[in-house]
Amino acid sequence: MKLTRGQGCLGTVMLVLLISAVLNFEANPNFLYVMLGILAVWLVVSILTNAANTKKRLLQLEYQAVILDQLVESDFKVDNAVFSTAKDEILIYHLENVVLTEFKSTGSTYSGGYAGVSFRVAKGVRLNTGRTGGSSTRNPETSQPIDSGELTVTNQRVVFSGANQVRVFDLGKVVNMEAGPNGLTVSISVSNRERTSGLETTNLDDITPGMAVSLATAWHDGGKKAAIKDAKEMASQLRTAVAEERSKTNK
Repeated sequence: MKLTRGQGCLGTVMLVLLISAVLNFEANPNFLYVMLGILAVWLVVSILTNAANTKKRLLQLEYQAVILDQLVESDFKVDNAVFSTAKDEILIYHLENVVLTEFKSTGSTYSGGYAGVSFRVAKGVRLNTGRTGGSSTRNPETSQPIDSGELTVTNQRVVFSGANQVRVFDLGKVVNMEAGPNGLTVSISVSNRERTSGLETTNLDDITPGMAVSLATAWHDGGKKAAIKDAKEMASQLRTAVAEERSKTNK
């Protein structure tokens, strides 16, 4: 059984208490019985919770596969977006609840100290001499959320539009692109921007930013047939992953 971070921390605390109860069994035997009961309840609840979460996630993956099928069947018809396209530009998909991230530093860290001596110059008066030595170091850059909004992909562009930020990624200028598991995150580097930007989502009831960007890239590089092939392959991979996971849980 795979535990979440919260379940793992709680389990560690209960394990420590259980060990303490065992060591102090003679002094307080009831404490051990209470801890064993609590541990048993926690295990049952954790198993049931994990099973419910796994079931929900598998259903979401299946629904994503259905969305990809519907895109192919509808000839990539998008009804939920108002988007101005350029010449020969074709709207492929529109996503809401997308987070824009960028690699930024959280500031600087100062380290240093005082070097010198202190001596008496008059009764009740002391004089400090010396120097202050230290340095300021820029903190490493980390991926940080900077806005949330909508994502629209076409055969030419990937466009993020948020409350404070707008990012337009020209697919003809992409120099690097990397997606996380199931496309929940995708990072895009383009030649006309110094920083790499990322797109993330917590909405698992729709296809992910990585999937949408994959369709756009396939259409840009190989045309509509390539996008259709990409959509069918992603749908097949999702269903295969679901089937494999269910076969594991049914054993």
